[in-house]
Amino acid sequence: MPTAAAPLRIVQITDFHLKAKPGSRLWGVDVDAGLNAVLAHIQDRNPAPDFILATGDLVGDEPEAYGRLRQVLESLGLPVYCLPGNHDFPAVMGRVLRDGLVRWERHLTAGNWQLVLLDSSFPGTPDGHLASGELALLDTALAVHPELHTLVCLHHNPLPVGTVWLDTMTVGNGAALFSVLARHPQARAVVWGHIHGEYTGQWGDIQLFATPATCVQFKPNTPEPLVDELPPGYRWFELYPDGGLTTGVERVEPLTRSIALTRRVPVA
Repeated sequence: MPTAAAPLRIVQITDFHLKAKPGSRLWGVDVDAGLNAVLAHIQDRNPAPDFILATGDLVGDEPEAYGRLRQVLESLGLPVYCLPGNHDFPAVMGRVLRDGLVRWERHLTAGNWQLVLLDSSFPGTPDGHLASGELALLDTALAVHPELHTLVCLHHNPLPVGTVWLDTMTVGNGAALFSVLARHPQARAVVWGHIHGEYTGQWGDIQLFATPATCVQFKPNTPEPLVDELPPGYRWFELYPDGGLTTGVERVEPLTRSIALTRRVPVA
């Protein structure tokens, strides 16, 4: 963890869509090759991150994949704090990732910062929703720790990103999220996955960030789903004691990659 003068260093990875068997493909993209390349790149970072955030769609509709997921992520030798997405199975995920280096975490503090990990998944639909308990968790964390700068993490985009088909699957009650944040001036940023691409924005003084998937990428600003030619990636953060932050996206070319660039893909 950081010293008083050093930033907290975090890496965000998201949307693995990992299957129970290696070598599975999602619309032409080898999901294992992308994830392995991203993890290898993270292991070469110097200085190393303090921990990893994994923001949902960890598995691809196969609950039996969580054991392999845990094994793959443990190879980093770093804490990995997870939250679920719409392709996850929260009940199974909660059992398999209950403790250890790789686990589902709801709230953590480090230095002058706290992170709140929200579950925006909603059973039976790809759409996002924050239940009253999730909003209460966030509100309580912010009220109890007014002295801590806060990073809020979830899977779904909480507001439209300009890609028509993806914007049908935002957090349906995103306004309620921002209503909570508006009451607490220490909220610094909101980060998510789901859109399989990069996004930066602003809501008042709060910075907004989305992160590329470790597997297939989606073309932004399209009316229907199309695969992008960009390679997989991850986002890094440096969180400073005074509440400032810096961030960037690293793209990593996997060893094997085959993408049909104009092929339509199903909803995220």
